[in-house]
Amino acid sequence: MACAQEDRLMTAAIDFGTTYSGYCFSFRHDFENDPLKVSANTWTAGTAGLVSLKTPTTVLLDSNQELVAFGYEAEDRYAELAEDEEHAEYYYFRRFKMTLFQSSSVSFV
Repeated sequence: MACAQEDRLMTAAIDFGTTYSGYCFSFRHDFENDPLKVSANTWTAGTAGLVSLKTPTTVLLDSNQELVAFGYEAEDRYAELAEDEEHAEYYYFRRFKMTLFQSSSVSFV
């Protein structure tokens, strides 16, 4: 059963990009007061101190293929693991969006 528009509490948008990704959202009560009021997450790059509305489309998985980190956090964590030569058991993917689109051999568990 579809939700009536007046029952929706919020609207969200995800920008899953090839290089960078981000998201934003708006609550219904905020939209009713100011349709231009949109909230967005800010991401911080630890090593560079950069604050941005987008984060790299980068994923770090552990040996069980469980999510360890995403975005700047994934980049920083993998760099630390590689520096300590502890990265061999991890899966690190960056800029992978178009590979998902083009590959018929990718499966989702």
